[in-house]
Amino acid sequence: GIKAVLAESYERIHRSNLVGMGIIPLEYLPGDNAESLGLTGRERYTVIIPPQLTPRMTVDIK
Repeated sequence: GIKAVLAESYERIHRSNLVGMGIIPLEYLPGDNAESLGLTGRERYTVIIPPQLTPRMTVDIK
């Protein structure tokens, strides 16, 4: 199933709803977006989730 969603930004309520469903709302780093990274939306990723996940922390996506 879905464990995380990667987007440029989120409305507050959407972010809260994702968290409430156990889905991690991830955002691109400043200056990055799907187009600048050459993403099509059909990719599959592995998100490296650290044991102590905190808001605004950087995570690795492979």
